[in-house]
Amino acid sequence: SRCPCPRGLVPSLTRADAQSIARTLVVQLQLPDPTPQFGPDPAANEWDMAAVGYPLWLWTNGPRTVTSTTSASGMTFTLRARYRSTTFSLGDGHSVSCISTTPYSASTRPGTPSPTCGYRYTKPSGTNRRYTVTATTHWTVSWRVAGFSGSLPGTHSASRQLKVGELQAIVVR
Repeated sequence: SRCPCPRGLVPSLTRADAQSIARTLVVQLQLPDPTPQFGPDPAANEWDMAAVGYPLWLWTNGPRTVTSTTSASGMTFTLRARYRSTTFSLGDGHSVSCISTTPYSASTRPGTPSPTCGYRYTKPSGTNRRYTVTATTHWTVSWRVAGFSGSLPGTHSASRQLKVGELQAIVVR
């Protein structure tokens, strides 16, 4: 089908053409940095690590909606990305998918599991080793141009290193 535009404006644009251009623009869309965040922050303890068995909160920072207007092939496209979920690959062979995340705050009672997105490691990362934790945010990107519209999936990933160790208590009498 041809564009329902005024005669002569963009006479050769088809919906397939518009979707193809939109797909290219989605790749260029500046989605928020999805670097994984951990709470409690392992850097805040004397061991600089997360502990085996201790509840770890997971989240990413940034807005949950991104809107962009950009020109391509002589046309102005409007793109709106809406956050859907985050998948955390935890570096130990496990992953967690979350449709909502809650940042850890200083007022959180120690040992409280995340109400939305968390994990407990069952094994340490090893002496002088770290797990590579990758967060992949999943988005639905709606596009509009010259009377056409549609939506496409989008993803964005980033990684961070996390040392996980075992804490042992020694009782002295």
